[in-house]
Amino acid sequence: MKESVSVTTIFQIVILFILLFTAIMCLTINNSNAFGVKDKILNIIEMNNGNYLDGDSLNEEIVDAISQEAYRTTGICEDGYIGYERNGERVNSGDRASVCIKEVNVTNGIDNYLNSVLDGVVSAEFIEGKYYQIILFYQLDLPVFRQAYNFHTKGETRIIYQENR
Repeated sequence: MKESVSVTTIFQIVILFILLFTAIMCLTINNSNAFGVKDKILNIIEMNNGNYLDGDSLNEEIVDAISQEAYRTTGICEDGYIGYERNGERVNSGDRASVCIKEVNVTNGIDNYLNSVLDGVVSAEFIEGKYYQIILFYQLDLPVFRQAYNFHTKGETRIIYQENR
C-alpha cells in the first residue's frame, strides 16, 4: 500500500510540472508573437511617416502584418487609444480590439510655451512632430483551461516630424 501511494503522489507531481511547463511555453510563444507583430506595425508606421490609416480603417500593410503572424488575441484599449480589429476596422470604445493606437502630438506644448514667451516669433519656424503608441495583447492560453490571463505590450515610434511646406 505504501508503494502505491508514493507512485500516485509522484505521478501527480510529474503532471503538475508538465502543466507548469506547458503554461510557461504557451505564455512565451504568445508573448513572442505579440512582440513580433508590435515591431512590424511600428516599423510600418515609421516607414509611412505616421500614415497608418486608409480612410477610417488601418492601412493594408498593417492588416497584412497582423494576418501573416496569425495574431488573434484581443483586449480592451486604454483611455485615449483607438482600437482596431484584425481586418483593420475601427471598434467602438470599450469593445475588444486586436490593436490599439494612440497619436501623441509632441510639439503642441513646446509651441504654446514658445508663443507665450516669445510672442509668436518662433512658432512659424517650428515643425510639427508626433509619435505613435500601440498596444497589442497576449494571453496565457492553456489547452485545457483556455484563456486564463490577458496581458498587453506597449510600444512607440520615434518622433516623426511633419513637414508642411
